[in-house]
Amino acid sequence: MTSYKRPWYNLKRTWIMLFFLVFVGLLISTLPPELSRNISYLTKAYSEPEICEDALEIAKKDSTVLKLLGNLEPLGTLDLLNGSVGYSQSGDSVGITIDVRGDKPIKNIRSKMDVLAENINDK
Repeated sequence: MTSYKRPWYNLKRTWIMLFFLVFVGLLISTLPPELSRNISYLTKAYSEPEICEDALEIAKKDSTVLKLLGNLEPLGTLDLLNGSVGYSQSGDSVGITIDVRGDKPIKNIRSKMDVLAENINDK
C-alpha cells in the first residue's frame, strides 16, 4: 500500500504563513510615523503644480541664476520626490525644496530651489 505524500508547502504552510506575518509586522513597525503625513503633503503638492511652476518662472528672470545655471529646465514629474514638502497646520502656507537644473554644462553645481508660498484670499 502506498501512502499519499503531500507537497512540502502543504506540510510547512503554517510555518511559512507565520514567517510571512512576522516579516510584514517587522516591516510595518520600522516605518517612520511621519510617513503618512509626508505622503499626504506630496500628493497635495502634486495637485497644485502651479506653485512650483510660478516660482520657476520667477527664478528664470533672476540674473544671478542665469549667470550660474543658465536657462532653467522645466521641472520633471519626479522632482518633488527628490525634494521635500511641508505644509502649515492650517494648510494655508507651504514650503517646498526641489532640485533645479540649468542648461550650462557645469558638473559640480548642485542647485536646489526653496519655495515658500502663502494662500491669501484663496489665491
